[in-house]
Amino acid sequence: MAPLRRLRLQILLVALWLGGMAAVGLIGAPTVFSLVVPRMTAATVASRMFYLMALTGVILGAVLLVVERNRSSGMSTPLLLVMGGLFFDVLGEFVIVPRLLAAAAVAAPDAAGWHVAASAVYGLQALCVLGYAWLLPSQLGRDLPRPSA
Repeated sequence: MAPLRRLRLQILLVALWLGGMAAVGLIGAPTVFSLVVPRMTAATVASRMFYLMALTGVILGAVLLVVERNRSSGMSTPLLLVMGGLFFDVLGEFVIVPRLLAAAAVAAPDAAGWHVAASAVYGLQALCVLGYAWLLPSQLGRDLPRPSA
């Protein structure tokens, strides 16, 4: 794939991933909890939004992983950031959130702790994706061909 086309694809994918995370975490979930009266119903709706975002993150992250792996040889910081984003996505949605939902369903005292853990992992995922987005402009000078004079 041509370097400029690849960079545009990377920018699009990381924008969708980070933008989706921000939309769900900063707008969608708080709005649901402020409007839906039964707390468990609000939790069900918010959980579904986070689940769909997690699946989207896995897809976008997997494509970015392939693109980044083809771009660089060996382990690079951008590749590690994409891997980190994928790791925290899967860890949060498929390891921590099921425990959170189980604890919340029975009003267990540790539900708040699981919520903190889920929020922390979501934040770490966002930091990895943001870090990757931050590094993308540095590829402009390194990967793209220089115009001839």
